Amino acid sequence: MTTAEQLMAPAQNPIIRSFLNRRELTGRDVTYLLHPNENHQHDPFLLKGVGRWIDCLHSVKGLPVAIIPDYDADGVLSGTLARVGLSLFGFGDVYLYPPKTHDGYGLSKKSVDNVLSARPDTRVIVTTDNGSNAHDGIRYAKEKGLTVLVTDHHLADAAPCADAIVNPNGHGDNTYPFTHISGTAVIYKALAAYAHKYIVDPHIRRDFRSLVLLVGISTISDVMPLINENRYYVTESVKMLQHFIHGYSEEHALLYDDTPLHQYYRGIGLLVTTLNQNEKLKYGIDSDTFGFLIGPMLNSPRRMMGNSELAFRLFQTKRSDFSDVQYVRPSDELYAVNEQRKAYVQSLTSRLFTHIKEEGGGPLDYMVFNARMKEGVAGLLSGNFTQKFGLPSIAFGMDPEGAPRKDIINADVTGTYSLTGSARSPETFDLHGFLSAIDADYPGLIAKWGGHAQAAGITVLAENYERFKEVFTNRYVAIMSERMADQEEPAVTSPFDGEYVLTTEAYDRLVQAGVTHEGERVPLHGHTSVFTNKTLWEAVRFFEELEPFGHGFPKPVFNVAIAMRDVPRIFHMGAEKQHAKLMLTNGLSVIHWQGAELFKRPEPVEMDKAGNPVPDNRVFIVTGELGINEYAGNESLQLIATDVCEIDAV
Repeated sequence: MTTAEQLMAPAQNPIIRSFLNRRELTGRDVTYLLHPNENHQHDPFLLKGVGRWIDCLHSVKGLPVAIIPDYDADGVLSGTLARVGLSLFGFGDVYLYPPKTHDGYGLSKKSVDNVLSARPDTRVIVTTDNGSNAHDGIRYAKEKGLTVLVTDHHLADAAPCADAIVNPNGHGDNTYPFTHISGTAVIYKALAAYAHKYIVDPHIRRDFRSLVLLVGISTISDVMPLINENRYYVTESVKMLQHFIHGYSEEHALLYDDTPLHQYYRGIGLLVTTLNQNEKLKYGIDSDTFGFLIGPMLNSPRRMMGNSELAFRLFQTKRSDFSDVQYVRPSDELYAVNEQRKAYVQSLTSRLFTHIKEEGGGPLDYMVFNARMKEGVAGLLSGNFTQKFGLPSIAFGMDPEGAPRKDIINADVTGTYSLTGSARSPETFDLHGFLSAIDADYPGLIAKWGGHAQAAGITVLAENYERFKEVFTNRYVAIMSERMADQEEPAVTSPFDGEYVLTTEAYDRLVQAGVTHEGERVPLHGHTSVFTNKTLWEAVRFFEELEPFGHGFPKPVFNVAIAMRDVPRIFHMGAEKQHAKLMLTNGLSVIHWQGAELFKRPEPVEMDKAGNPVPDNRVFIVTGELGINEYAGNESLQLIATDVCEIDAV
């Protein structure tokens, strides 16, 4: 029994008890969270249509096959998995088509033509992470005499005329018990069903199982919830990646041959080499390695260059490539492009927020906006807006070439061309249902769209842009107003919105002033410091054992009230002293990355009559994630800030 299970069993710890109650977790749930294994996968034959799909696939064995994937990270990973899996199962040299964003999403007439141009003998198309809504493209492929087998996970209604379709989120599939799996997971499960029926060799089955690594990376990069079978995929993938970290080198990559399986291994190894050389793995790996490093790297080419060929090439690197004197590791190129992407999006985000501040009005006025930018970063810009303001948003991309500096955000939209945008929304808002209702009530206003509950791609004609913006905003305001009207009493707002509040003297003064908090209170002042609070230490260790946290299973959120006059020491960290570390009197350290300016005293400092600086009366509520910091053999608790707000002094 683990420490977490020992603590959870009697639930004597009030913080742990509160956590279990809030998440509605039983002892059995916690045991699964701590020990996910391959037996927690659902039977792939529960997927509607998978029997027909694998039989159709088997019937075309020996015919030339092409894979048409999506162009995002899930597309790269699912396409790679399909190529390697089909090769293992004896389907020969399968062609993996590297899609271009300007050719449109997924299986289209253009992508079919491109495949036939590259491989004229193609007789079968397998889609990954797309195809459920590709009615025109599939019809066109069928007219060309091709067999079309679709695997997808996007929401869809009417089934296209493909030969077979597997999609737990489309076409009336209510047989699969957990629909929130990535596109890579769908093709993995479809091929697992094929292996169960048609593959006898245990060595092939073992090699196929190694592809779980791609499933785990895609689960994080495509923001699937970290519950149910997804938890097994992610934890198993972390273990698999650790295998590559220990002792891997570029020389090791030369030991692999050029089969698709070994090219996949080589690609993972090259990723590890690049991340190690850039000191990104010095603290080990976890699910954040997928979400903040590998996923963004695989996404960066299509965002910055308009095609994902470089990401696909990573997993098709040959031994002969290393003999080229001008050879550059594709993983190094991906890393460099991603660094460019980060700087580019940061600049755009800064311009967006500056524009909103200078132009005036509230965030509601900017839920639908456009920017002169590379089309592939629209979703990131929309996501940054949604994260800051808690509102659904759509960012439409405009041609960035030749734009004057002042014309970057919300340029005039005129003409007859199409505008393509990316939408994001908070977890509490169903974006897919919202757009579905607009599309139904205003036929023709949206040219085309598709996506999930929290993310979507959308195209509108330029002439409809202003009308669409008006409809989107007004409908959202009406829905929110109706929800508020349905409440019996107005919701009481509080600066403390976390699950727990770490009490301080500043918190006590706020309570005396009438501020409330609905979560668990954790004493951290007076005679109970962070070093002696056994209850808190037990809870934090319990939470650490429950890793990984993520979408659908978020980390517990803590609040702490900080009166700056009570803070004895502030450290500024980083090459430019841009980070702040506050040492509180109760022993807790609070770290705010990029937050040094926020906690600096405004200049000039006010003086009293005696010529001494008056106390710093600012009060901040810091929201963040609590963890254990280990340094020089000592452990301490630290709160990593995710949000900071200043309130009236008390």
